[in-house]
Amino acid sequence: MDKETLKKEIARLGKECGQKIREILIEYCDANNPFKVGDTFTDHIGTIKIEKIGYYLDAHIGTGSCEYFGPVLNKDGKPKKDNRKRTAWQINKVEP
Repeated sequence: MDKETLKKEIARLGKECGQKIREILIEYCDANNPFKVGDTFTDHIGTIKIEKIGYYLDAHIGTGSCEYFGPVLNKDGKPKKDNRKRTAWQINKVEP
């Protein structure tokens, strides 16, 4: 094996390992996600109605959490007049 082959093999294994880590982190996030599309979610900024659920993954520290996207709600639970939307992260959850 020469240096070029070694570099290619290490790069291939790194990519394969990264994909496996991502799969495991997504599985973890799904297993620990108490929310679904249509629920409301409150963090330190305010409340949103969840339209889309994604993932925030940090393989370097081996953790992940869900990120929620949707319209910002007023205190009465209705969308704000400006139709603003934003992302909120599960790790920032506060009790309403």
